[in-house]
Amino acid sequence: MVLDEDQQRTEEYFRRTSAPTWSDARREQVEAFLDHHRVVGKCMAVVTSGGTTVPLERNTVRFLDNFSTGSRGAASVEYLLGLGYAVIYIHRPGSIAPFARHLQKATCSSLDLSFLDLVDVAARSNLHEQEIRMLLEDPTAKKQVVEAVTKLRNVRANNTLLALPFTSVDDYFFMLKMVATCMEPWKERALFLLAAAVSDFYIPQQELSVHKIQSRAGPLELTLQQVPKMLGVLRHNWAPQSFVVSFKLETDWDILRKKAKQAISKYAMHLVIANELHSRFDEVLLITDKDERSITRPKDEADIELSLMEAVARMHYQYIGSHDVSVPDEIGHRVSRRSFSSSWKKQLPVSVQSLLNAMDEHKEEILGIVVGGLLSVMINMLQNHLRRSR
Repeated sequence: MVLDEDQQRTEEYFRRTSAPTWSDARREQVEAFLDHHRVVGKCMAVVTSGGTTVPLERNTVRFLDNFSTGSRGAASVEYLLGLGYAVIYIHRPGSIAPFARHLQKATCSSLDLSFLDLVDVAARSNLHEQEIRMLLEDPTAKKQVVEAVTKLRNVRANNTLLALPFTSVDDYFFMLKMVATCMEPWKERALFLLAAAVSDFYIPQQELSVHKIQSRAGPLELTLQQVPKMLGVLRHNWAPQSFVVSFKLETDWDILRKKAKQAISKYAMHLVIANELHSRFDEVLLITDKDERSITRPKDEADIELSLMEAVARMHYQYIGSHDVSVPDEIGHRVSRRSFSSSWKKQLPVSVQSLLNAMDEHKEEILGIVVGGLLSVMINMLQNHLRRSR
């Protein structure tokens, strides 16, 4: 029933909203990219990343923005490419980008005055012969930037990355539908990793002011409508045999788990990656209809996304072979239902959390050892008492 309502609202949305002017050109790009890799035989990943805007005018001057740095999506793209996928990267311009993120980390997050302080121009009489160099003193930063540039050149040479930009929520919805329907023939070989922060509310196109809203008209009152829910439509209609992964972000672990379970039951997501705001860079939950597992960032890794994408790829390949949707036993550790109510535990260091989770997972064995030890002590005390009483 819920899916039928979502499908009706989605169809109504696309009937009432004009397609972007770039639609035909983007479709040609996507089809050419897919045709190339269909011959090569790769698996295809679609990664969405960044936040969407809600325009207040058709000729947009003002808009509402859904904040997202895009860091998780950018890192995920890099690691999926390294795992052998070809990737369609649907992204918000200006958010953190794959490969470029290493330069941003080594210098600064934007092209500002502090960035120009790191640029050196060699003095030459001929302007066209002048060399521009980047001044990085940290050897680790140098190494990371060189590796990132080298990897990007290999990706370009092998044509394994197609980047498609969006800005507004309308752009995003049209792009997602177009890519998903083009991906339908890929069936199980298609992976969707939906990491974009999509607006929950919007102003329908036909209700937008054509030109800039004038401030002299007095106070501004806005009525926003709920966006149509398209996760279930993608999962069941646009690309029904694909492996689909969505993300949830909350500030409370119990609410987070509840929302993740709802996404699985309502939209039939194969996997939900659940993030708690304050610990999301060090720990995530992998939630399916069968499993709830925790992955923590290894001490020797700069980010958690490598472990996360290795887990997602393992599950995807398992799904290709058997349609089984479960987290392999060797990935992460199982999370008991009771542990979600222990919010205090999430405030502890990750290493301590891991120890407590391991103890909880093996509590019966630990209890047996403790009880056995107590019995042994009590028997020894009784024997000593009997000896003294003789």
